[in-house]
Amino acid sequence: MRRTVIIASVIITIILTACSRNTPVISGNAIYVYDLTADSDRLEPSAYEPAGEETSDRVGELLGRLKDGPDGNGSRSSIPNEITDVSFKSVADSVIVDLGSAFAETDIMRRLLCEAAVVKTLCQLDGVQSVSFTVDGAPLCDHLGEPVGSLTPESFFDEDGTSVLTQEKVELHLFFASADGQKLIEKTETVEYDVNTPMDRFVVENIISGPKSSDAFATVNPSTKINSVTTLDGTCYVNLSKDFLNKKTNVSSSVMIYSIVNSLAPVENINKVRILIDGDAGVELGEYSLSGPFERNLEITE
Repeated sequence: MRRTVIIASVIITIILTACSRNTPVISGNAIYVYDLTADSDRLEPSAYEPAGEETSDRVGELLGRLKDGPDGNGSRSSIPNEITDVSFKSVADSVIVDLGSAFAETDIMRRLLCEAAVVKTLCQLDGVQSVSFTVDGAPLCDHLGEPVGSLTPESFFDEDGTSVLTQEKVELHLFFASADGQKLIEKTETVEYDVNTPMDRFVVENIISGPKSSDAFATVNPSTKINSVTTLDGTCYVNLSKDFLNKKTNVSSSVMIYSIVNSLAPVENINKVRILIDGDAGVELGEYSLSGPFERNLEITE
């Protein structure tokens, strides 16, 4: 499984493998252990020879070394300081590493670098082909709530060999409801963006999630699921679950519809929006039929 990531700052390509001039030569039973550089922007390998004979002993030793960090070479531990308990268990040719509840609260970039360091270090051992992570025994999930699953060193690179740890912040112009639910309020939000997610789907995800500010209000039932979002020939087809029809607030039907339509309008190649409910384009929402396409409507914007 390729690790999909959300972003935390300006576009940054994380160098997971250091340049050859910085990579130490290893020999014998030594392997590479990956620490953070002093400025924490990439992983840096150093030679380390585990003392243990059995694979399980070596895994525990290497996790301890990653937690303790290097001795005096200017690098930092790749496992965040707030992670106090690191445990593991071996299952067949995989290792499950538990980093405790604090890991879920760690900055996303720090988490990704930690994951990459552990995976790249442990997968050098004979008998370890993949690593998965848990948080207090529960599977580690991505930003969509999906389990990350088993990771290998290749999980952190795309098919063309480039790092998938490329991140950026994006500015979205999103439309949410006014206090009385009868008007739209435009909010400019700077949000973390997973570059592997299509922008049209990302916009819809953020509308369903609701606004970050307290002076605007959600327009869509948060239980709404996204079946698909596809843009074709200038029209964006937003296929939502039937939960979209279950209004739980005083938001008008027009505000619900145009919060999606107006938010998608600035996205490149989108001129119109069609909303489908579980694939059905003939559904009605209040006085509105969802059978036809909608174009941007700023008349109901405060």
